[in-house]
Amino acid sequence: MESCRVGLCYCINSSMLSFKEYIEEEYLEERVLSIGLNPSHEKHRETHRGHIHDMIHHAYKSIGGYGGHASGSKKESEAIHDDISHSVIKAVKRNGKLSSVNLYKKKYGRKSIASATDGTAQGKKDFMKTKLEDHEHKRAWGEVSGKVASIHKKIGTPDIPSKKAGKLLGKKIKPHADGVHYDRKLGDKMHTKKMVGHPKESA
Repeated sequence: MESCRVGLCYCINSSMLSFKEYIEEEYLEERVLSIGLNPSHEKHRETHRGHIHDMIHHAYKSIGGYGGHASGSKKESEAIHDDISHSVIKAVKRNGKLSSVNLYKKKYGRKSIASATDGTAQGKKDFMKTKLEDHEHKRAWGEVSGKVASIHKKIGTPDIPSKKAGKLLGKKIKPHADGVHYDRKLGDKMHTKKMVGHPKESA
């Protein structure tokens, strides 16, 4: 690829980019962290604990809080930290900062229990890439709703029949007539969910 400096801009494939955009486009460092899977990455659990906590808190703020706890409460914070401590974590790190993060629990394979981004367009792309890889490698499953459910539909992650939800979750659920969605209680409220992905039911 040829590039030529023109003032503070670069000509790349006939497109004009600012110097800042050029650096971000061509030299943005990307590193995938596999905490809980790669022993050499385990140190990142504590290094990025605060950032992971804040990303998850903000991601679940719009639905009232994480894990059925009120957003911003001490119980919510404790639940987030507990999951950070005991989960497999897949995260994308760019220039020293996390852009997306996914937490998994070892249950019937790998169950996705929390996901978040830094709110940037790149973070959302990194989040999508992780979910697509989970689907393509048939290595994870999870409970979804709202925007995350729409993302999984877009990338083709298969729905899991609601009749299997009770067993996989170990929770009491109320199935919908469509055979996919169901209601279950989180905290003191009922929420509509569905499950998607590739559980290992013999696990």
